[in-house]
Amino acid sequence: MDSLQINKDTNVCISIAARPGNFGATFHNSAYHLLGLNWVYLPRKVETSSELQTTIEAVRVLGIKGCSVSMPHKEDVIQHLDHIDPSAEKIGAVNTIKLEDDGSLTGFNTDFHGAKKALEQVGIEGKQVVMIGAGGVAKAIGLAVIELGGELIIANRTAAKAQQLAERLNATAISLEQMNDTSGYLLINATSVGMRDPGSMVVSEQIIENFDIVKDAVIYPPETKLLKEALKTGKQVIPGTLMCVYQAAEQFKIYTGQDVPSEIISKTLETLTK
Repeated sequence: MDSLQINKDTNVCISIAARPGNFGATFHNSAYHLLGLNWVYLPRKVETSSELQTTIEAVRVLGIKGCSVSMPHKEDVIQHLDHIDPSAEKIGAVNTIKLEDDGSLTGFNTDFHGAKKALEQVGIEGKQVVMIGAGGVAKAIGLAVIELGGELIIANRTAAKAQQLAERLNATAISLEQMNDTSGYLLINATSVGMRDPGSMVVSEQIIENFDIVKDAVIYPPETKLLKEALKTGKQVIPGTLMCVYQAAEQFKIYTGQDVPSEIISKTLETLTK
């Protein structure tokens, strides 16, 4: 299409979050436009549990083809769905909902796909991977590490959560204090540290020295203090933008059945890293 044409045949996708952003709308709508698809993607603010339930009902009634789910709804939304993809079930969180032809709703976790795609680039099979965090994103990244054959160690501020996730993934849990004596191939920050306070890091410079590669799940800023410090010492880094773009590309394929054009992925990565 030369320009966006909204009509009775337009397929609608939405995203829901307590604090919606424009990334999904820019990414999906750009791909729709380039492929000439009569689709539109709209971010919407959904804060409470009652609003979440009403929104999912609306997805069914209005025939909304896809619904991307952000915090804090990734776990609560599961109770409103008919089917859950196996990986999303293992993780216990859903960030993507597809309206099936029979009117049922299936939940997926494309954060898992995005993490797996990003980690495939560094080859972690048989390598020790230390991840800090035990929340929703950590669950997706952790499963990706396990499926790629990495030996996963989990540290978290709340030790009980680290232990619970470790048992779920057949990994090992340690305390944050033990990080000082821990080394490995890959260090992953799966917390929000470095996002709200760009001057903060989840670990010290000394701990970074103990790893070959450093990955951050934080998207904004694209180059966190953790990644900057890792680059200073010659470490390879994996920015959160990679996982973000790859998970969005998987969402697009689930919704439309088509691959995102490679130029959209390249342009988005270039824009996010500026």
